[in-house]
Amino acid sequence: MGQTTKYRKILFLFLLILCVPATAQIKEPVRIGVYNNSPKVFINEDGEADGIFIDLIEQISEKEDLEIVYVAGEWQELTNMLLTGKIDVLPDFAVSEETDSLFTINSIPVLSSWLEVYAIKEARLYSIKDLNNKTIGALKGSIQQQYLEKYLQDELALTFDLEICDTYPQCIQALRAGKADLLVASRFFYFSNHFPDDISPTGIIFKPADLYFGFQKEADTQLIQLIDRNLAEMKNDPNSAYYSILHSWLDPAFRKQHPKYFLWILAGLLTILLVVLVFTFVLKYQVDLKTKALWRKNRQLTRAKDRAEENERLKTIFLQNMSHEIRTPMNGIIGFLSLLKEPNLDSESREKYIDIVNKSGKRLLTTINNIIEISKIDSRQIEVRTTNVDLIEVSNFYYNFFSPQAREKNIQLVLNNNIPPDKAFVKTDKFILDNILTNLINNALKFTNKGEVEIGNSIENGKVKFYVKDSGIGIPEGRQKAIFERFVQANLNMTRAHEGSGLGLSIVKAYVEILKGEIWLESNEGEGSTFTFTIPYIPAEPITRREEPENLTEALQGQHLKILIAEDDNISFLFIQQLLNKPEIILLRAVDGKQVIELAKDHPDLSLILMDIKMPFLNGIDATRKIRQFNTTVPIIAQSAYSFTGEQEQALEAGCNDYMTKPINKSRLLTLIKKHTTVSRKI
Repeated sequence: MGQTTKYRKILFLFLLILCVPATAQIKEPVRIGVYNNSPKVFINEDGEADGIFIDLIEQISEKEDLEIVYVAGEWQELTNMLLTGKIDVLPDFAVSEETDSLFTINSIPVLSSWLEVYAIKEARLYSIKDLNNKTIGALKGSIQQQYLEKYLQDELALTFDLEICDTYPQCIQALRAGKADLLVASRFFYFSNHFPDDISPTGIIFKPADLYFGFQKEADTQLIQLIDRNLAEMKNDPNSAYYSILHSWLDPAFRKQHPKYFLWILAGLLTILLVVLVFTFVLKYQVDLKTKALWRKNRQLTRAKDRAEENERLKTIFLQNMSHEIRTPMNGIIGFLSLLKEPNLDSESREKYIDIVNKSGKRLLTTINNIIEISKIDSRQIEVRTTNVDLIEVSNFYYNFFSPQAREKNIQLVLNNNIPPDKAFVKTDKFILDNILTNLINNALKFTNKGEVEIGNSIENGKVKFYVKDSGIGIPEGRQKAIFERFVQANLNMTRAHEGSGLGLSIVKAYVEILKGEIWLESNEGEGSTFTFTIPYIPAEPITRREEPENLTEALQGQHLKILIAEDDNISFLFIQQLLNKPEIILLRAVDGKQVIELAKDHPDLSLILMDIKMPFLNGIDATRKIRQFNTTVPIIAQSAYSFTGEQEQALEAGCNDYMTKPINKSRLLTLIKKHTTVSRKI
């Protein structure tokens, strides 16, 4: 089994974990925001919600048996209500940098729109250049105003003044009074009840955009999926209510054929029909009661099917997000390994290619580790394992570890250690603390091209405080909350300029919260960022240090050993073989669980067994149990690339003497071998 196959299995396993279907129900009633922007959404003459979006949401709610209520207000008021969770859905949402950072939208667009220029019929406007030196009217708070203020002037080099109006009738009055030469509005303005006879579209259009339903950033995904599923079904069926609704609102001929009194006539006919239906429904009442339970069961089955389909979609999205971060380093590894085979390659190029392969491998390993960690967090497999930790030692370690990387970029790395030595020992989870600091320091170095990165610590108000400060590119104010979300980086275009999966800071935030701490950010765009986090200060006893061996000769001085390596992966075996390449050591290899047991029986004089957990035919834990039935003394060290919660305990319970995770650390391996072998165990 090759290394690539192993990574595929890892990814597949965690995809299954990530895609466990949610069981939460949609919270009812669903609150829909309504503002006046006819014909898309507005309050009609009867004071009721009306328009294209309203007809569609009512069609969906009727089919899905959802209870909905409408909340009226101005656009800006409703966006604030959506942001604070006072409403659940806001129709007529367009994608922008601001909405991307503050809100969530559904996947299936409801309508397509564009901006169009309207003017008095006598006006002479033929192209977009005719907008130069004009006064342009626009609706206050609209996407038109944002586009005119932020983009049109720069993109097309036009000079113009803006006349901002609170309502479309005010904009029309401004045109008639000469305060504005033209009006920029969406294409749906033509179909609204505000459109007068003396105004006409000029045919000048720009800024095409899709319109969606908007949701809170942490919205109920089941509600979004339900709306998307119904929209997709309706849009794929030419005879569905979707196209009937568009026809009724956007076909002028259809509208002219139905004057206002037509609605009253229709209401009368419907009343008569309703009376007839009441008698029919009375007769069917008993039948309906008996079939209701069966209908509910069918509905549950349908929802289960929809959840399964949604899980498939989530798998696809996850793979797309990870594809770039896995393929890119793999391309570097495979490509430069092939170049290393060139017969006339000079030593300088060889060293350069090896360095690239090494960096690509580390990047790939970081991506895999991030996938594993986010999967553990999602499946709640992270358990806090407190040990005595020396905070000064931790800080010094990461200062020394990242110093070479800082020197490569000509960045000064500064350590500001403010914790007194007598207070440096605390009880916390060192693995989680290491992950937090590694991600924060690595991020700071990645996004800093000049200046310095400062690592600092202190004890304040009963808490341990760490900070990582850099002089890098900084984070825009509008993106500072979104930066802790998954697959998100500070700049919308940053994924092209900087490598990374976008998982690091979401892992950091989750880990800090697991340790019952807090994390916050201070940043100015172009001036740098400071990430600060705190964890509880729980004093501990000082740690007695034990020196670890630096090389094989020191670790195993005078030892004559016979070691059985249970490893099915050739590359992993070759690596261990090179680490233990010494005349006094005899190495045996087993490629599956059954062979491990056979070799252990044939060689009762074994000094040590390195037992891989995942092997063909029989896993390492079960193989250890069987070996302990006939050999209770041989030391067994378990090794695994998975490191799931509980796996170490299972290995030790089965009879293993120790446990280590892959990739194997040379110093850790030699220390464990020295610990579990003695000079007396000779062959």
